Amino acid sequence: MADYAPPSKFKSKASAACGWNFIVLMSRQGKIRLSEFFSSYSESEKRRILRDIAADVLPRQAKMCNIIEKGEYKFVYRRYASLYFVAGCPVEMNELIVLEQIHLFVEALDGYFNSVCELDLVFSLHKSLMI
Repeated sequence: MADYAPPSKFKSKASAACGWNFIVLMSRQGKIRLSEFFSSYSESEKRRILRDIAADVLPRQAKMCNIIEKGEYKFVYRRYASLYFVAGCPVEMNELIVLEQIHLFVEALDGYFNSVCELDLVFSLHKSLMI
């Protein structure tokens, strides 16, 4: 009985730590500024996910809901200035917690870069990945 492990809803330890499968920072024009996948995906799956995010999130109006369910996960996003912060999480996860985590991530970036902007993320990508 000691060898039994209950099935996990997360694909890896990193996604279990934060609850996200991936995070994508995208400009309003659709350029990917940062993408980090915490679960193992093939390159074609990553491209499909990024294409789905661009197709589903970018054309939405500002007053529409910030949660989009798409297959086995859902996109929870928030727009700050000209950037969309999109987190992919399991369908079972609480969306309000994810929105709060995105906000805390933005506050951490803002504190580190002193009023973070899109150019900070472009030119200091390695620093933003560390945060």
